[in-house]
Amino acid sequence: MYVCPCCQQPQPMTKVDVIDVRKRLDDEKLTEKEPFKRIYFGHGRQSSVFVFRGHAGPFKKHKHVTHDEVGYVLAGTGSVTVGETTRPVHPGDVWIIPANTPHGAEFGDPCDVLFISSPIDDPENQDRVWID
Repeated sequence: MYVCPCCQQPQPMTKVDVIDVRKRLDDEKLTEKEPFKRIYFGHGRQSSVFVFRGHAGPFKKHKHVTHDEVGYVLAGTGSVTVGETTRPVHPGDVWIIPANTPHGAEFGDPCDVLFISSPIDDPENQDRVWID
């Protein structure tokens, strides 16, 4: 567990690290049986970093009650809807999703999207609400 050098308090889920994203993604392939997967890279005291890896197709609309997200396309092309706005996305594009804002996506090919969430997107205590 990481200990803050200033306050000397343990910081759960926090780790100081440098990660080779491409290597980690090469090591964690998405199988045909998995509709998608989240590959967590780490958590700070106020943020999380993970890659959403998915097959071509739609990703169900949902919202996060407590955290904002920033998405950055590493691979794949498609469209992202945030609130009432839909835009095409390609590798290198970024978008911001404020907390409690419905969002979803549809990709025409397999995708890898890097997300930064703040505050922490706790994989053990998700704040995701699915929208029909």
